[in-house]
Amino acid sequence: INAEYGGIENIRNLGCWIREQHNIPAISSFEGQNIHVMDDYWHRSDPILSCAKAAAAEGFNVFAVSNQGAQLGGECFTSCSAAKDFAKYGHKRARCAAGTGGYLSMDVYSLDVVTHLGCIKNTLTGYAIPDMEASHPALFGQPHNRQYAIEKCAAVSRSKGYTVFGITKGGRCLSSGDAYTRYNKIQATTGYGANCQNEKGSEHSISVHIITGIAEFEAAITGNTGNNRRKGINDSRRGGRRRNRE
Repeated sequence: INAEYGGIENIRNLGCWIREQHNIPAISSFEGQNIHVMDDYWHRSDPILSCAKAAAAEGFNVFAVSNQGAQLGGECFTSCSAAKDFAKYGHKRARCAAGTGGYLSMDVYSLDVVTHLGCIKNTLTGYAIPDMEASHPALFGQPHNRQYAIEKCAAVSRSKGYTVFGITKGGRCLSSGDAYTRYNKIQATTGYGANCQNEKGSEHSISVHIITGIAEFEAAITGNTGNNRRKGINDSRRGGRRRNRE
């Protein structure tokens, strides 16, 4: 499930991850803490959407679903620190199916709205935006063949309080608190001639993206598209375009 689910964009899969170790979950269960997850999760007809609604209602941008390998239902996991914690136990032994996790495993999702701003060249001395690789378990391993590279970089950037990030060399994650300033400066001077592919940069270029939060998801599920967007989103998105399905 990536880019769109149930007619609502912005629910983006971050992959399958180990749910817990020694009975300590990576993300706390959210069952019974919101109206959308008050029912019996073993018989929940749409566990992904129910958990997404619960997370959005609390302002959380990352959530997970796990059904312990059952055919139906799925327990909801989310918290204010889910973006930081979801990958703490890694993914090498995780086994998920149908988007609802598995035994001791969970499918993790993000509600971040990610918009592609543009393409810039790397500097002659290094990356134009600071490198984030290995700063979070979701960014371990070889970046050039990383699944859900954009979604993972967005989640890690968000967990550190950053709203602008870049992808280079097909998956390498770059971000910082001043990434937008760096992007604007380079775009104004050396942006021309940059060559990015699939919004994941290239050997010498960076695809730059901005995270605009969960406001648009909330608007989609409530039908309110008026004033519930965060201040400054519209201005920051001018000239950019939202990512399409990979």
